[in-house]
Amino acid sequence: MATLVELQTAVPSHLRGVPGSVNIHVAKFPANATAPKATIDAAQVASQLVETINQALEKSDFNALSKLFTDDGYWRDHLALTWAFRTAQTPSDVLTFLEGAAKSKDGLRLKKITVDASSSVREPKVLPLNADATVSGVKFFIAIETAVGAGDGLVQLVEEAGQWKIFTLYTRLQEVRGHEENVNGRRPRGVQHGGQPGRKNWAERRQEAAGFNAGNDPAVLVVGAGQGGLTAAARLKMMGVETLVVDKEDRIGDNWRNRYHQLVLHDPVWYDHLPYLNFPSQWPIFTPKDKLADFFEAYATLLELNVWTKTELVYTKWDDAKQIWTVIVNRKRADGTSEVRTFHPRHLIQATGHSGKKNMPEMKGIENFKGHRLCHSSEFPGARANATARRPLSWAHATPRTILPRTL
Repeated sequence: MATLVELQTAVPSHLRGVPGSVNIHVAKFPANATAPKATIDAAQVASQLVETINQALEKSDFNALSKLFTDDGYWRDHLALTWAFRTAQTPSDVLTFLEGAAKSKDGLRLKKITVDASSSVREPKVLPLNADATVSGVKFFIAIETAVGAGDGLVQLVEEAGQWKIFTLYTRLQEVRGHEENVNGRRPRGVQHGGQPGRKNWAERRQEAAGFNAGNDPAVLVVGAGQGGLTAAARLKMMGVETLVVDKEDRIGDNWRNRYHQLVLHDPVWYDHLPYLNFPSQWPIFTPKDKLADFFEAYATLLELNVWTKTELVYTKWDDAKQIWTVIVNRKRADGTSEVRTFHPRHLIQATGHSGKKNMPEMKGIENFKGHRLCHSSEFPGARANATARRPLSWAHATPRTILPRTL
């Protein structure tokens, strides 16, 4: 039987299958890429390349567009060309990607690319592309226009045999036309002048909106008030899309509060900011779970997100003819009574996490475990002070790489 070390080293790490992921080959910098001369005009190189791209887009010449990439070039797209996250590698993959996008309901949505020279950081520059600076190229930001909105991106070019080609191209949709975010210059006024008898103040309007007291249906219903559900609701709110988030826990953030006692986030604060409201500048680099939970609760309040806690999903059904959902929820009130509500949203988002439902595997001999506690990691309360019992056994997912390290 293979050992854990053999299991981990038999296949290179970048080729190991990970549930929910797509394996992308590690990029290879072009072997014949030449170092750009010091006199190269990066702005001119970028402008000419972008003009060539736009000409190909205008003619729907996908073959010509794909040939602008190096043999190992990448196009990473986040919703600019399709309603999916896609990565195409090599010119043939790029061609297939473009042809598939053109056959979709919206057609090829990408219409025009322009060089973004709005700042010294974003304008075209000759820069090293790899860690040891053996390959240099032209790097610049772009603005994009699509059939459904606007976005931006980043381009890295290398010179091969005197011809500039795309090594990496990243595009993303940032704004949907007709649903521009109500931030900065579009923020609400927050005041109503003039005589209006019976006018409700902000607190009254907020209470009515959060409770859906007018009998209206949310356009989107989100299941789960963790970081995924809250950020989705925040984005939708800023786009003017009425949204309701439901969660079975007592409070927003309980999905973190109820984790083991000593839990602190493993990744630093700079990786964890939520849209529209960053963590304060004095925030610790690694966030304790309860502090994070309190921030999520404040986040929902400050962004005026409609969140129903103590609410369970009872029933869902999709009506293909009407293109709407029927969703029944059971909400517990503060006085102990329950309220059953039926909604008909157009969209339903499941934001319960990639491991929201525990999976306890069957293991031979597990009934003979003599340790202090046998549990799923979601039920593990934390290490006990002055514990004399044998080490507890817990696991998060039923895969060899997560179970074996905890049983050795």
